[in-house]
Amino acid sequence: MSSAADNRRPGAGRWLGPVRIRLTLVATAVVTVAMAVAAIGMLLTMHRSLIADAESAGANRARQLADALEADGLHAITPLMLARDPNVADVVIIDADGEVEKSSVVGVRPLLASLPPGSSKTVRDIRVVGRYNYTYTANAVGVDTPNGPLTVIVSTDQGPITTSVLTVAYTICMVFPGIIIGVALLTYFLVGRALRPVESIRKQADAISGGDTSRRLTVPATGDEIAGLASTMNEMLERIEHSRSRQLQFVNDASHELNSPLTTIIGLLDLARTTGQPIDIHTIETILLPDAHRLGQLVEDLLILARADEKGMRTTPQSVDLDDIVRSEVTRMRALSPADVSSAIVAARVDGDPGQLTRAVRNIADNAARHTRSTLSFAISRDDRAGTVTVSVADNGPGVADADKTRVFDRFVRLDAARDRDRGGSGLGLAIVADIVRAHGGTVVAEDNPGGGAVFAITLPLAAATAGTPGQTPPHDARAVST
Repeated sequence: MSSAADNRRPGAGRWLGPVRIRLTLVATAVVTVAMAVAAIGMLLTMHRSLIADAESAGANRARQLADALEADGLHAITPLMLARDPNVADVVIIDADGEVEKSSVVGVRPLLASLPPGSSKTVRDIRVVGRYNYTYTANAVGVDTPNGPLTVIVSTDQGPITTSVLTVAYTICMVFPGIIIGVALLTYFLVGRALRPVESIRKQADAISGGDTSRRLTVPATGDEIAGLASTMNEMLERIEHSRSRQLQFVNDASHELNSPLTTIIGLLDLARTTGQPIDIHTIETILLPDAHRLGQLVEDLLILARADEKGMRTTPQSVDLDDIVRSEVTRMRALSPADVSSAIVAARVDGDPGQLTRAVRNIADNAARHTRSTLSFAISRDDRAGTVTVSVADNGPGVADADKTRVFDRFVRLDAARDRDRGGSGLGLAIVADIVRAHGGTVVAEDNPGGGAVFAITLPLAAATAGTPGQTPPHDARAVST
């Protein structure tokens, strides 16, 4: 059964094309929508404002005529007072029976009936058949005059206003497309110019992808996000180059380390096959078995480091008695090493993976045993104020030079001849210790032994449940051994 990804057409999701076109389309769409919304809002506002102004002018004209009628009657009304203007369509004065007394146009019919004196009325959206179906607003005011009760009706024609608004709308429809096209062209040009450094970076990155990680991208002097992208990519290339060089060095060193015991084993087996003579027990015990053990240990160390590089050093935390691990190593060293082994151990409990912590302590113990002349010293010390515990293993061998105290925890580091890998180590043990301790939130350091030699110290956080107050040790951990 094919997956959904397999069913998609080639190029699906890329129909919009390059970023330049997409940004141009988006900008054009945004400008189009914004201009359309602005135009609609402007036209509506304009229409309402003109209607309101016309109605206000009609109401004012009706009030002025009413005041004049109230004071002097119909004789006070002049043709100028009845004249039309852009906001006033018709002016009609009717009596109480609805008969027209005066009007701006002969034969015009009043839009409203007469009103009692002192009252007023406004009616909107009046349609008059035969007047181009325009919509009118009528303002009526009833007034008591020397000629009797009269009603002033001033009508406002909305037709010209609507025509003016539509004219503006047509103009906008003719002008806006040109503006939108101009915006699209300008956006296309500016985006292309802005993305020009990106294309340059892409071409340089494509050339670098051929394998020459020593090259770097040109950082544009713009100080913007594109310059930041180029700087970030250069930093990434620095890390890639460093990682690549470390990997190559790791592979070369691992190949050399694997080749040495394999060459010995294959050589002896080939010699036995050629001569037809069996390999004697002494050769097996002194050459074949040590090299086979060394080869197995090296493969195991390589697998541990490979898994740590891929997924990190994974731990299975649980409560661990660190003093028990150190006592076991003391017992093992007394059984295996000819050196004089002493210990000063206090109880300490940490949260961690017991298997990994055992391996870390064993690796520094084996390292000390390979390089000591005559003594090995194990010690555990607690710092309850800091909430830490330190496991240290000291030897009286040649020591570690100051320049190598940090490098000694790197992989396949070659120190001077006095502490080199030819003494039986794979060159990976201390690197594994560093990874394990780091995964447990601790530190490991190499220091000078005051009596001569080296001290390797692992510092780990104490378990929260057993960390005592300053100067105190929990009762069940109050044990110390010194031999």
